[in-house]
Amino acid sequence: MSGEPIQDAEPNARSSPGDMPSRSRSFPVRRARRWSGARIPQTLLYSMLAVYLGAFGARGYARRYQIFLPDYLLRWSTVGTQPLFPSRPTHLLLLMTDHFEPRNHDKTLLPEWTQRYRELAARHHDSMGRPPQHTWFYFGEQAHESALQQLAALTAADLGEVELHHHHSFFTEPKLRKALSESIALFQKYGFLRTDEGRTQFAFIHGNSGLDNSNGDAVCGVDTELRLLHDLGAFADFSFPSLYETSQPSMVNAIYAARDDDRPKSYDRRLPLTALRDGTADLMIFEGPLIFSPSLKLRHLFLDLDDGDIHAAEHASPARVDRWIRANVHLPERPDWVFIKLFAHGASTPGDVEAVLGSDYDAMLSYLERAYNDGTRFILHYVTAREAYNVARAAAEGATGTPEQYLNAYAPPYTADSDARRHPRK
Repeated sequence: MSGEPIQDAEPNARSSPGDMPSRSRSFPVRRARRWSGARIPQTLLYSMLAVYLGAFGARGYARRYQIFLPDYLLRWSTVGTQPLFPSRPTHLLLLMTDHFEPRNHDKTLLPEWTQRYRELAARHHDSMGRPPQHTWFYFGEQAHESALQQLAALTAADLGEVELHHHHSFFTEPKLRKALSESIALFQKYGFLRTDEGRTQFAFIHGNSGLDNSNGDAVCGVDTELRLLHDLGAFADFSFPSLYETSQPSMVNAIYAARDDDRPKSYDRRLPLTALRDGTADLMIFEGPLIFSPSLKLRHLFLDLDDGDIHAAEHASPARVDRWIRANVHLPERPDWVFIKLFAHGASTPGDVEAVLGSDYDAMLSYLERAYNDGTRFILHYVTAREAYNVARAAAEGATGTPEQYLNAYAPPYTADSDARRHPRK
């Protein structure tokens, strides 16, 4: 062995003071490395968030989310939770507003459609023992008397009601008044849109969601449409929501009154429903659910937007039922009366027919009746558009009791309606 001392490979606790400067010099280096390693995931997270928000913003702008998103975030999100009251049940009122447009298929389509609907309705009932109630907003500008006859048979069987749907382009007010008056007269031949007292009353859905010229002259043309509809006997419009359209109201999940102001989209100014009673409003605007929900679909950016539309590519399901109820469409005076307004084009294509008459819709109704009709936490009611209008007005005016007391409170049944509708079970 040589006489040279053996050197330690690394300093230890007994190292001489001369070793300390090298240790102190290495410490900042190790700390810097630890700091950089912690920042990398955080930076990546911020980058991913920025990319997501950019993609959502681009998608939202293309789909016109900016019209309703402020109200959704600032107003609805503070009240849009499912109401549960320990002392009383929540009443759920389901209505299907069908943009019923069988086109030229009346002779072959409608007999099969009506038979399938009768069979579907026979399998279901609500808390009052009523079958599902379909509201056929039948298109007036292409009406077939054979179709009106078949719809009259369904109405007489207490399976729903017929209301007015109308498409028009580049119309003037006089031209629209004439067209609507002619459609109303035809419908009234079959007992629709006329009460037992002889008054003309009706609910309305505008073709292509263009109410009050809100989507431009190409799908309307009349800036004073709210006033015109009121003058002709309309009490409410059921066109909305209208996703991806400029006609979409800036308010979501709302039922409110509107007054014509001689400009397009007059209904974007919200009035209380009590304005209908004193005549300072023209129509009720009755919106359906509009709600975002988490999703696993990358193409939706992991966020579904449900508007209550039942169609060939988006069938009804139990998951959608839960969403519709969470949308919590109600009047402030009666938060325990929640409205679920669905819509469809239920006779436009074979796929649309299957969406409203097939096994998925059947299963959705079964789920509603099983999960939301126990009589303690929830009570289910199947209603028409006219009946929903009546219950909503009653709620706004301080109604007590239960919704079925008010089904005919303001707009009475039509002459085509069944005796059962005139005297609903209490």
